Amino acid sequence: MKMRGNPKDVLAAVARGAFMLLAALWIFLEEWIWDAMQACMAWIGRLPGVRWCEARIARLPRYAALVAFLIPGAILVPFKLLAFWLIARGHALLGLEVFIVAKIVGTAFLARIFALTKPALLSIGWFARLHAAFTAWRDRLYAYVKSLPAWRAAVAWIAAARGALRAWVRSRFGN
Repeated sequence: MKMRGNPKDVLAAVARGAFMLLAALWIFLEEWIWDAMQACMAWIGRLPGVRWCEARIARLPRYAALVAFLIPGAILVPFKLLAFWLIARGHALLGLEVFIVAKIVGTAFLARIFALTKPALLSIGWFARLHAAFTAWRDRLYAYVKSLPAWRAAVAWIAAARGALRAWVRSRFGN
C-alpha cells in the first residue's frame, strides 16, 4: 500500500482526526451528563427552599451571575486535584471514582446555574461571543463525527440492539 502525500501531513491529519473524535466523545458525554443532571436539578429545584434560592440566582445582575456560574467549578477543583493525587499515589480506582463523582456533581450544579443565569450571562459581550464560538465549534465537531462511517455503524447497531431488546421484552412480558 502506497502512502500519498508527505508522511508528516498524513500523521498530522490522523492526529487531528483522533483529537476531533476524542473531543467529540468528551463533549457527548458532558452533554449527556449535562442534560441528565439538569433534569435532576430541575426536579430538586421544585423543593420550597431550593426554589427560593433559585429564584434569587435567576435575578442576579450579570457579573454576579458570572460569579455564581463559576463557583461550582471553583469548589470542585480541590476534589479533582485530590483525584489526580490519588491516581499518582497508586490509587487509580479511588482517584477515578473521586474524579467521576466531582465531574457529575460539578456538571449538575453548573448546568442548573447556567440555566438560571443564561440570560444575564449572555448579556456580557465577551461571554456571549465565547458561548457562540464554542457552540459553533461543537456543532461542527458533531457534524464531523456524525459523518464518520463508524458513527453511522454504531447508531445502526444501537438501534438494532434496542429493537432486539424491545422484541425480547415484549415476547417475555407482553405489551
